[in-house]
Amino acid sequence: MATHHYIPQSLLGRFVEHDKGPNLNVLDKISGKMFHPAVKDFGIEDFHTLSSNMRREFQGEDLPEIETLLNLNFEDPAAPLFARVVESSSLDGLTSHERQVIIRFVALQWVRTPGRIFDMRSGMARIFGEEEPARKLRVFGTPSNPDELRDFGLLGIPVDAEGLANVLRRAHLALGLAPEDSAVVGDNPVVAISDFELPTNAYASFAVSGPGSDVFLPISPRHILYLHTDRDAITGTSGTTLPTPLELSVDAMNYLNGLQGKNAVQYVVMPRQDQIAKLKVDIAAQPTLRFDFKRAFD
Repeated sequence: MATHHYIPQSLLGRFVEHDKGPNLNVLDKISGKMFHPAVKDFGIEDFHTLSSNMRREFQGEDLPEIETLLNLNFEDPAAPLFARVVESSSLDGLTSHERQVIIRFVALQWVRTPGRIFDMRSGMARIFGEEEPARKLRVFGTPSNPDELRDFGLLGIPVDAEGLANVLRRAHLALGLAPEDSAVVGDNPVVAISDFELPTNAYASFAVSGPGSDVFLPISPRHILYLHTDRDAITGTSGTTLPTPLELSVDAMNYLNGLQGKNAVQYVVMPRQDQIAKLKVDIAAQPTLRFDFKRAFD
């Protein structure tokens, strides 16, 4: 068995509270308790492993290793770019290719995490008046059981991510800076806010790419990727990149942290253990204020 990381270790490593050892501060929002796993252990066993039935049926075939495929094609190209962005606190100097590498990573983090599947299943249950599924991260089941839906879901991750990244070419890209290195990241880390008000029983599977959407992904306690798609954006066009970072206010940061907490299925990682009380308040208070982040692109 292998521990697969739906949030890459290179990203999680920046959220370690180094003063208290090399471990993470993780809030279990269901129990309200905190625990402190090592980065290498904060994942799901065999999450990306194809089912035993698939491996038997295609024995000897060139079946892809989903974990390796995602690492090589999405995570590894983005890791040095994020290191550069975090060091300089700026997107200045990004080439069009490097910009798209970053957007591809955001797209992957939208489609790969258990939260996307959980939200989809919860939304479908609400639409049809059924009982919502229990909150859990192993939404694909286990590879020990034959499950065609699991295999198709896993094989579709890189395909869906690539397709979404091509649509997100039209989005503007900026970097937000969190005051006092206070950004948290949940197990469903890409937060999308849409201009469109949806019924409570609906689920927008591609809100992240909708016109008028704001999209946020923390890549460190200080740095938050921000994508905005104009209402009149046309697929195929390319958005702008703001080289100068946006200084976020404490209120705006608390709002985004609350959304990370609301968005998470079960876990939220924070850079400092003393944030737990404030984060619980931020989660409970959402939705509250609405910040006009998109003014940065006016």
